Amino acid sequence: MTRSLAPSLALAAAVAFAGDALPASAQTLEKLSMSIASTSMNYAPYFIPIAKGYFKEEGFDVQIIKAAGGAATPALLSGQTDVSTSGSAALSAILKGGQMRIIFYPWDQLTYQVWSTKPEIKTIQDMKGKAVGIQSRGDTFETSMRLVLLKHGMDPNSVSYTPLGFGDARRAAIASGSLPVAIISPQDVDELKKGGLLKNATLIYDMYKKIELPLTGTAVRAVDLEQKRDRVKRFIRAVAKGHAYAAAFRAETIQIVADYNKGVSPDSIAATYDDTMNGRTDDGSISDELQKTEATIRAQLIGVAKDKMPPLSKIYDFTLAKEVGRELKAQGWKPTK
Repeated sequence: MTRSLAPSLALAAAVAFAGDALPASAQTLEKLSMSIASTSMNYAPYFIPIAKGYFKEEGFDVQIIKAAGGAATPALLSGQTDVSTSGSAALSAILKGGQMRIIFYPWDQLTYQVWSTKPEIKTIQDMKGKAVGIQSRGDTFETSMRLVLLKHGMDPNSVSYTPLGFGDARRAAIASGSLPVAIISPQDVDELKKGGLLKNATLIYDMYKKIELPLTGTAVRAVDLEQKRDRVKRFIRAVAKGHAYAAAFRAETIQIVADYNKGVSPDSIAATYDDTMNGRTDDGSISDELQKTEATIRAQLIGVAKDKMPPLSKIYDFTLAKEVGRELKAQGWKPTK
């Protein structure tokens, strides 16, 4: 069921769209709004519970709000949305005092690729002084690009970052050559190749297996985690089931994601499935070491001094993810087609 949000600067560009149609008894379900920053394969664990009814089983009528992390985070903090799946953007806000927690990470490997539209830009070093197309400021696209630059001995601020928003804008930047560099996904690459739009572009860097960062993490307000813990747990249980389903059923997962990408070939979506699943976390949690690495790197990138960083327990809380994982295993729960 589609609902509209009250006007706000934070979500001025956000677009709400419906999941599956709800039965007449839907009024008994609890409304819950969840922002997403993309409709790529990375978001399968959030789409599958809608398609398979896992959210309904937990008593939720979930509305998806399309919003990049820069809009999703303030919307979550202000209570306009209940859940954000832009964990990276949420992390920046938490490090600056935002009262949120990251509670579920489906993946810990990036599949992004850096492409150039200019013949003179063939290496990372050639990017100095150029503009790079990302989705929104402070998101995983920007963070990963900064890490790549650091890895190559360059100042992360030696390039400029151009936010292109939700949708096909990054693909369009590559196709038209309007920006010298853009970060895109394997799905974007496949679509562009099919249209013959990569003939004049060059792959500069493939982040897969080279840059370890978690992505599409679930973030909630700290107060909700404390005062509405059962509600949050029910949400996580539905997503955990979607996470397991995605790993178990390739063709079905590709089709579910394709339903959110009208006009995109299922083959292009399939091109991202295997790499995405290879970066799958076991139970939606990440190690203490990766938590520390992600938080420390992000703090450095946004200028938060090490002694001003909150403890990891005030940034992450994977207690419910682990608890749900143990319970589903004890119950012998398995996804079915």
